[in-house]
Amino acid sequence: MAVVVASLTLVVASCSAAPDPQPEPEPLAVYSRTGYGMDALLEGTLRVVDGCVVVGSGESPTTIPMFPSDDAAWDAETDELIWKGERYGDGDPISLGGGSVGTEGIEGSYLPEACKGDEIFLVSPF
Repeated sequence: MAVVVASLTLVVASCSAAPDPQPEPEPLAVYSRTGYGMDALLEGTLRVVDGCVVVGSGESPTTIPMFPSDDAAWDAETDELIWKGERYGDGDPISLGGGSVGTEGIEGSYLPEACKGDEIFLVSPF
């Protein structure tokens, strides 16, 4: 009986999904890629404000771009976004396809503490 219980416990433990590892604290919001994309356009200037990567234009409110985690990275040495092989620094113009998802992001996403409460734009992986 003890062997059956131990075996069952091992099987159940191996079937439970491990949560996505959280990246080191950085200003870039990311999500695990899904099989869909939205087609709105976010254009503006990339900024890093209080530890959060944002896109804004002029006096307009800023928006938090949330990138697919396998297509985007933050280079902490140069303080640059690397998106699909291109580098963007603070003050650079940027255009991103995707769509608004409110202020919480999506399940399985990482949102830096400094970014919480602002509008999030889910950047399309396509």
